[in-house]
Parts: sequence; C-alpha cells; structure tokens
Amino acid sequence: MNKNKKTLKVVQIVCLLAATLFMLIQMYSLKGIAARAHYSFVRFMPNMLHNATIMIVPMVFGAVYSKKKQSVSESFKYWLMAIVTLIVYYILFFIKVPGRFNMWRVFGMLFPIITSTSVLFAGLFFSMLVQPRLYDLQHKLTEKQNLLVLSILTLLGFALSAGNLTFQYSLYGLYLILFFAWGMFLANVEIKGKVLALALLNGLVSFFVVVIGVSGFDAVYWSQIISGNGGGDWNREFLNNPSSPFMFLLVVAAFLLFKKIIMTFSEKQVRYFIPVIMLMDAPISNRFMNAFRFTGSSVINKLIMIVIMIIIAIIWDQLLERYLFKLKPCIKVIDYLNHESSLAKICEKVWQIFTRFIIRNRINLLTWAWFYILSFGSFLIESDNLRIQISTAATINAIVYLLGTKFFAIILTTIFLDALFSIFYFITTRYWTSNMLVSLIAIGWAIANKIKLLLRGEPIYPTEISEIVNWKTLLPMVGKKLVIVILIAIVIIIALDVFLELKFTIKKHGSWKKRGIWALISLLLFMTPLRFNHDGGVIYHINRGFDNRQKFRNPERDIQVNGPVLNFLNYIDLQIMDQPATGYSASTIKQLNDKYSKVANRINKNRKNDLQKQTIVFNLSESFVDPNTFPTIKFERSAPNPVKFIESMKSRSSYGTMLSAGYGGGTANMEWETLTGLNMGLFKSTLTPYVQVVPNYDFYPTIGMNFDYKSAVHPFIGTYYSRREDYRRFKFNKFVYAGSKYKIIDQKKLGKSGYNSDFTTYANGLHQINSRKGGQFINLISIQNHMPYNNWYPHNEYMGKISGDLFNTPAVREQMATYVKGTQYTDKAVKQFIGQIDKIKKPITLVFYGDHYPSIISQSYTAKYPVQMHSTRYFIYSNKYAREHGAKTRLPRKANNFVSSSDFIAMMLEQTDSKVTPYQALLTEVHKKLPAITINFDGDKGYELIGRKGQVIDPKYLTKKQQELLSDYETIQYDMTAGKAYGLGIKGFYK
Repeated sequence: MNKNKKTLKVVQIVCLLAATLFMLIQMYSLKGIAARAHYSFVRFMPNMLHNATIMIVPMVFGAVYSKKKQSVSESFKYWLMAIVTLIVYYILFFIKVPGRFNMWRVFGMLFPIITSTSVLFAGLFFSMLVQPRLYDLQHKLTEKQNLLVLSILTLLGFALSAGNLTFQYSLYGLYLILFFAWGMFLANVEIKGKVLALALLNGLVSFFVVVIGVSGFDAVYWSQIISGNGGGDWNREFLNNPSSPFMFLLVVAAFLLFKKIIMTFSEKQVRYFIPVIMLMDAPISNRFMNAFRFTGSSVINKLIMIVIMIIIAIIWDQLLERYLFKLKPCIKVIDYLNHESSLAKICEKVWQIFTRFIIRNRINLLTWAWFYILSFGSFLIESDNLRIQISTAATINAIVYLLGTKFFAIILTTIFLDALFSIFYFITTRYWTSNMLVSLIAIGWAIANKIKLLLRGEPIYPTEISEIVNWKTLLPMVGKKLVIVILIAIVIIIALDVFLELKFTIKKHGSWKKRGIWALISLLLFMTPLRFNHDGGVIYHINRGFDNRQKFRNPERDIQVNGPVLNFLNYIDLQIMDQPATGYSASTIKQLNDKYSKVANRINKNRKNDLQKQTIVFNLSESFVDPNTFPTIKFERSAPNPVKFIESMKSRSSYGTMLSAGYGGGTANMEWETLTGLNMGLFKSTLTPYVQVVPNYDFYPTIGMNFDYKSAVHPFIGTYYSRREDYRRFKFNKFVYAGSKYKIIDQKKLGKSGYNSDFTTYANGLHQINSRKGGQFINLISIQNHMPYNNWYPHNEYMGKISGDLFNTPAVREQMATYVKGTQYTDKAVKQFIGQIDKIKKPITLVFYGDHYPSIISQSYTAKYPVQMHSTRYFIYSNKYAREHGAKTRLPRKANNFVSSSDFIAMMLEQTDSKVTPYQALLTEVHKKLPAITINFDGDKGYELIGRKGQVIDPKYLTKKQQELLSDYETIQYDMTAGKAYGLGIKGFYK
C-alpha cells in the first residue's frame, strides 16, 4: 500500500513538473522561433499550444473540484495568490529592467481581472464563483442531459463566433466556465473500452485537421487578400481556437488520457497552478525571461531560465500555502466567506465596507479629486483651443488625448499639488486657505506659462524665475486688462477663502505630528526633480513610469502633454555634460584662448579674406538625403536620377557625406551644430540644445556673430525649438517665418503638399541676399521634404518604380516615391538658386546639407545600417565672384568625405580663405586632426568617432595629441553648455 502511495506521489510530481514546464515555456514568445521553421504548419503551433492550455486547465480544475460544493473563499484564495505573485514578480521585473517601469503595468499588477492580465486566471476565478451552482445543476440533470447541454453550448459557441474569439480580455474568461463544467462532468462519467478508444482517435484526427486545416485556410486567406477579393473579415485560424470543436475534441482526448492521474490531485495541489498561470500570462514575462544572459547561446539561456522558474514556482507555492492564508486579515476574510454562501450578501457586505471607507475619508478623497481637476485644467489651459499638436501635420482633441494617454502624468501633477497642500496645511492649519493657495498657484502658473507661450512661443524656465524682480517690465507685456482681471480674481479668492473658513470650517483628522510627517515627506518629494534627468536612477525611472517624458524638442508641445507643473520640474536639473576631468575655471579657458590664438596666427598667415565681407548662407535642407544612398534601394531603369544636379556638385564644390545626430527628427540639433561648431555627441545624454541649453544664456555665440548683419529664413512656423527666442539670443537681426512681421514672398506649394516648397525657400534666401550690399550671414531652413509623405505630387514618375529589402510594403514604397519626387524638386530648386547666385557680383558661399533621414524606413534598421542611416549629403559651393576673389573651388577630397555638421564652420572658413579666431582655429584643428565626431549610434550616451571612409574608430586608438585636442574641444563645449561661459568674456575668442 505504501509502495503504491509512493508510486502515485512520484507520478503526481512528474505530472506537475511536466505541466509546469508546458505552461512556463509559454513565457517566451515562441512565434518568432516558429516563423523560422521550414514547415508552414509549425508557425501555428505556438497558438495551438496556448489555446490548448486555456482549454485543458479549466477542465482539470473542474474535475478536481467536482467532488463537493466549494465556498467563495476558494475564489478569494485564487485572487490573493494571483495578486501577491504579481506584486513580487513585477517588483523583480522593475529591478531587473527598470526602464520598463510604468504605472499602467502597476495598474495591471494590482487589478489583474480588470486589466485582463490573464484570461485563463479570470476564467478560473469566475468558474470557482459559479462552481456551487454548476455542482447543483449537474447533479439535478441526468448524464445524457448534461452531455446534451454541454455539447449544444460547445457547438453554439463555435457557430456564433466562427472562431473569432480572441481571448485577450478577462470577459472571455466567462467562456472558460464551459470547459470547467466539462471537467466536472467528465470526472463523474465512466468512459472505457470502445468509447475511450473512439475519443482518443477523434482527438488524434482533430489534431491533424487543425494542423493541416489552419495552414490550408491561411493560404486561402492570403490568396483572397492578394487577389483583392476580401478575406480580411474572417479568422484564418478559426480551427485553432478555443471555440473550435476540433480543438475541443483534441483537448478532451488529452484529458481522458490523463484522467485517472488528474482525479488523484487535491484542491491544494491544483491551486499550485495559480502562480504558474500568472507567471505564464503576465505581459512582462517574455521581456523578463529574455533579460537574463548566462551563456552565449540563447537556447541554453532559455532552458536555464525555465528550470529556474520551475524551482521558483515550487518554492513560491510552499511559501504562499504556509504563510499567506495564515495572516490575520486573510483568516478573517476566509472565515467569513466560508460561512456566507450568498454572492449577493457578500457583494452587499463589500459595498458597506466601501461606503464606510468613502464616508470616513471623504475630505481627503474630495481634496484629491479637486486637485486632479486642477491638474487636468492646467493641462487644458496650455492646449491650443483644446487641440494638441501630435505631429507637424496633425492635431487631436486635448481632452481625449490627455485622459487617454497622459492619465498618469496628470496623476503625478496631482501628487505634487497635494504635497504642496500638505506643506501649506502644516504651516497654516487652515484647510480652505491651504486649498485656495494651491488652486491659485496651479491655475496662475498655468496661465503665466500660457501667456509666455503666446508672447514668445516657449514656457517659463527655472532660470527665468529670477525675472520676478523685474515685475515692472513684465507687467506691460501681460497687458493692463489682464493684470486687472488677475487682481480682481485674487480679491475674489481671498474673500471666498475668508467666507469658507468662517462658515464651513474643516479640520482634517490627525495630530500635528502626523501632519508634520506628511509635510516632511512632501518636502522630500519636491527634491525628486533634482534626479528626474539622471538616467538610470530610481527616481528617473519612476518619473518616466508616470509618463512624464520630456522630449525637449518642441517646448510648446512638451508643456501641452506634460502640463505646466511637470514641464517646469523637468528643467530644474538638466544633465548636460560632466565637468572636464582636466579641470574647469576661468583660467582654464584663458589658457585655451592663448593656446589657440597661436594656432590662429599660424593659420591666418596664409589666409587673405575677411569673413564679415563675405555673404555666407547655411542652408539646412529638411530631411534631404541622396535617395540613391538608401540601404537596399533599387530604381527601375526608366526612373530618372532625382538628384542629378546635386551629384554634379561633386566636381565643383566641397562635396561629401555629413553625419547626422538624428534619425527622422532633431532638425534643431544639427542646426545648432552648424551654427556653433559644437557637437551633440559630447553631451552626457540626449537633449535639444535650443531648448535646454541656449535659454540659459542671454547671448549665445554662433558663426553669425562675426557679421554685422545676420538673419534667418524659414517659410514655416517659427516657434518650433524656441527658434524665435533663441535667434534673439544669437543676436540675429531678422527672422522671416510664417506669421512674422516680414512677408514670405513667392509662396509656392507643390501638388497637394501643405508645405512651402524649396523654390519658396530659395526665393526668400535670394531676396535677403539682394537686400544688402555688404557681407551678411543667412541661416536658410527649408521645409518641403518634411514628413509625412502622403503621395503629394501628381505625375510622379517614381511611383511603382522603387524596390528593395527595406521597402517591402506598398505603403513604404508609396511614401518613398513621394519623398524621392520631393528630392527631385529640391534638386531643381538648388540648380536654379546656384545659377542665380553665380550672377551676383559679390562673394557668396552656400553650405548646403540635409539634416537627417526621413522617417520612412523603420528606425529598427539603424542598428543594421548605423552610419548609413545617419548620413546625409552636403556640399559647400562658392559662387564665381567668390572664387575670383580667393575662395577655393573645393577642399581636398580626403578631408571632406565623412564630416560632422559641427565641421562646417571650419570647412567654410577654409574654402573662403577667411581668417579665423582662436575658437575657429580650435574647430579647424578638430576638423583636420580628429575623425568626425557624432552621437553614439548604439545608444543615446556619449560620442562615436567615424573615419573618413565611414568606419567606426575606437577612441583608444587616438594619439596623445589627438586626445588632448579632443579634451580641449570638450572643455570649450562644457563652458558654453553647462558652464559659466567664460569664453564670452575673452575679447576676440569667438568673434
């Protein structure tokens, strides 16, 4: 007898381990592995495995729980085990992969049924709730009646759904009650001999029907799609679905095969599978499992992790059973549920507890609700007539967008407002006064930011708080009417506060010690913004988990999606650059000035021209890349070369490849590099200097400061990247943009495009060139080739004539054809512009460059083609008059193949044969003696060095002199980005 018990125990353990392995292997996404198989039917096996699991598990549970009626306490135990398992599991996940922390995941962790964390768990939870009713019903019906009812429901489920039940949401867990009921029924039916053999045969036949049928119907589905005869409205895997009769027969056969063993399990033993199910179905599982690396083999890594997870599951079940249900609160609830069988009375009891909690905490809850409304209102104030711009070409309803996608950012703002309230309440001990102060600050701050947005196109930065002392000059900007309205509002709020404090006095519960503790915690909370931008820190990840993700590219959009409170806090401590290891001080910068003054003198001995007498045009061509250089692209022979003229510049200009610090965006970063000579790669983390750096200085040095007159022309919106304000800091004399006081001439849009064409850009550039007799600097920015690429142009000869491995969908090919046609128009506009400046009798040099790749090809391919997909075309052309007066036709080829946009100042000065300042001498040395510097293409931190042929160069191979030169360059960049701008105080260093 003992031997039989031991044998049974061994068999049970083996079955439990096998079942655990069967389930935990699904933590990995097996679809990718299956998709690489030689046989098409293998691609559908992962789905088959999953669907079989969510069918047979409820049947097993139904069989085990068929012996007696259960109390509601069993469902509570399931829920408790699931919640505790998820909490521990998610905490471990966030520790291992902190970058994946977000509050939506926390919400899913705490409310697994509401958020559909696991349909299988929801099905078991629902099944246990109705188990007593199923038990009574099945015992009332005869065996044949039970079989008939269950069979009809099974067939009806398939007939009504046609295999379209996706089982993605907890609601579908109700359907799994059917399999639970089958398990209860089959557990009490004797199936032997021929009937059992027939059931097993049906299961085997059903397996082949599903395997062969799914592959076959998949082929039919795609043939219909390709032929244009529909097919998109039906499920090609309808045979491989929990509602499929064939899948049901397959699962029943498996159940009957192991029925004897299944019936030996106890309720406690099957309860072990609740944590296993949560591990299997949790949305984080695949990423968590893949986060561990033990060996170089992914297969071995997976096997090791599965073994580890099986061991953890076994230990975890023992801990839960031994300790969880013995906690006093749990014992109390379980005892109550064991003695109360009515679900209605249980719900009534829960409702009573809930209402008592609401009544007892009504003041706090109403206060939090009010602060949430305040937070939401502050977000709406920053919107543009209740619209938020989600891209350059599309806006969306602000209410829908904020509540749908920025819910937790509003919550985070609410937390900060409540923290401010706690501080005020501790100081004043007056509820209404504290509430009014918070409300006044929240709304007032939102309005103040909105006023600055309307006046200057940017929010209030922390560096500007000191401007409050200049209130006499600020008030006229606001306007007398608005000042009067604000004063009246303040008087009304004060009167309302006095009235509420006298007539409706509220005293919150808690001693002064408790309030003091909350006030202290609140003060500590206001210290957290000091770590918001410290990449990798706990506060950094928690902050981003609340969806507070500042992009620092479009200040207006940032404040709309993050709100005025979080937007301000995000700028408090920007991580720009680490202080140079060699030391940083005013004397350090002076020493560098002395050092490079000598280099400048050496360079200037051989140069004749004065830069300020030249006309220099820096032309940023939006998203311009030579289409022929796209990875894998192929054009049909009949398609003309779209950039024939620009390619011809190779023989009559300095021509080559520019390394871009962006992909699909970040225009202002490349613009900043070209104007300043500084480099994005030297920053500590991803940022946008126009928004995060330049506003910290009253004056910011650019190449334009070397001219008596400098201007910018951009036939588009002028507020992006704080350009209006930053150009003032650059001391530009003029900025022409859509809506400015300077009229944009010759506005011309091509086809259905909403952007002004490059012909318009160059017409305005030419107008500015001709408007002055002497030298000048012009920053000319086009917009024509900006995304999106929605088939703007009629008679597009590139449509249908583009192919390649990265252009594998009709949508991508259409976008690419639109883009290529746009570059052809750019080519024609450039040709026309070059012809026009060649006729002008003054020295003009054009620095033409594309800022970044268009966002057509998926950015995921940048890992495969890092340098190529961060490379654009550039050329530096000096007109005929300039060449006649000392300018070079082109610089040596070897020196300009791969360059950074920060090299353009040095290259332009050399081509125009212009004298240099000490700073420009440093830039010249950097260009000539160092590989091209750019961002790290493998991540968002640090720099990368690219050789003249496009090869990545490890910094350790730099010579000692090169390392010293790079260190000097970093020191100067630190001075003008994170430092005290000592260089500006040295006469002649920049200008």
